[in-house]
Amino acid sequence: MRLYVMAAACLIALVGCGSGGTGGGSGSSNTLPLPDGFKRIGGSANGISVAVPEGWTTIDLSSDSDFASKLEKSGLSGSALQQAKAGLEALKANKAIYATDPDSIKQSSNQFATNLNGFCQASVGASADALIEEAKKQLASVNAQVSEAAEVPLGASKGVRIKYALPMAAVTVKGTQYYVPSDKGKTCIVTLSTDLDGKDALFDQIGGTVAPV
Repeated sequence: MRLYVMAAACLIALVGCGSGGTGGGSGSSNTLPLPDGFKRIGGSANGISVAVPEGWTTIDLSSDSDFASKLEKSGLSGSALQQAKAGLEALKANKAIYATDPDSIKQSSNQFATNLNGFCQASVGASADALIEEAKKQLASVNAQVSEAAEVPLGASKGVRIKYALPMAAVTVKGTQYYVPSDKGKTCIVTLSTDLDGKDALFDQIGGTVAPV
């Protein structure tokens, strides 16, 4: 079994300073409630849809050919901007979705942008426990420390939620990943990353809107 935990973890690092199916069916993005002040991104071209706060900058790698200009407007600059461009280029083949909170750069003492990336991949039909163990191994390979890993309700379905800390040169990134099974033989993975405290409730709000489509 091979997940894209590594790709997601690498993207976390890139945009910073300046699998298997679980039980349950997929929820429709049309039926999942949208939190106040949120907008939905993604769709059938991506295989996944998720809601993020209205003020976040969003990029759809299935259709945004000029995603570089959107990154420039998101508040990233210098080497962080160039690395983010390279990271998103690597995820184009997965038709990923990406979003970032411009205000978080100002709030972060490290100028780290709170961000999201999401995409789907072929499911290997593993249990939630097997998926968790594989994800833990891959996160450990990049020196991430997992603090929580469990199957949880997500919107109209169930999925796996994994929380971890990823130490980097100048900052420790707090990451949360959601793995949601699709009824089309795929698993959708959403990774949220920040260096700010107190983002768990927001991340769970976002996680509850993840819908394979």
